Amino acid sequence: MLEIKNLTVKVKNDAPILTDVSLSIDEGTCIGLTGASGSGKTTLIKSIMGMNGGDLEIPQGQILLDGDNLLTHSAKERRTLCGKTIGFIPQNPMTAFFPHAKMERQIIETLCMHTGLDKKQAHALAENVLRKVNLTDTKRVLSAYPGELSGGMLQRIAMALILGTKPKYVLADEPTSALDPISTSKIEDLAVELKKDYTIVMVTHNMQQAARISDKTAFFLLGEVIEYGETQQIFSAPSK
Repeated sequence: MLEIKNLTVKVKNDAPILTDVSLSIDEGTCIGLTGASGSGKTTLIKSIMGMNGGDLEIPQGQILLDGDNLLTHSAKERRTLCGKTIGFIPQNPMTAFFPHAKMERQIIETLCMHTGLDKKQAHALAENVLRKVNLTDTKRVLSAYPGELSGGMLQRIAMALILGTKPKYVLADEPTSALDPISTSKIEDLAVELKKDYTIVMVTHNMQQAARISDKTAFFLLGEVIEYGETQQIFSAPSK
């Protein structure tokens, strides 16, 4: 279980970005975080990942991952969770990959690092998971540089790495915001498949997307969670 308890995140010597946020996320569910831009959704994801910049501080709260408060661990200890326990799908897929290395090297090294496989085994796994995300021309994908692939393809590669490394929790930050409608539809279909086996926290400004994918939805407004509950119930009969 992932629990956020009374979390406040603020710019040093300035107003809070998140104020007293509490969420309880059960295993095997997909949670949508939605609300206006600037309402604190991405800050929450970055706080869980330990990716907040040096200008931010957390004066209050806990982030409990299976009962362990992540905020008590060093940055180095937090990084060991990334990839193996926590997987991340970024808003801009180009930022997830080094532009001057071919995808084969980047994918194989990531799989070797987080699974313990040798290069030959990792290569076979890479081809397998790429096919699962409908990237069937694996030779072309693996021989390409990131800039030679579309945003939708890179997002699917990020999801393929999730399938390969099998983290317990998947955090996705606006994974379709920069994509065309066809790529968005494909990524949504993949997200529905992923939630069968993973706990997913997905930031989206698109309420219709949250309604299509998430089991529960949290609405953010000015750094606070104003409503949280079963998605179907919230969209059919909101309390606020």
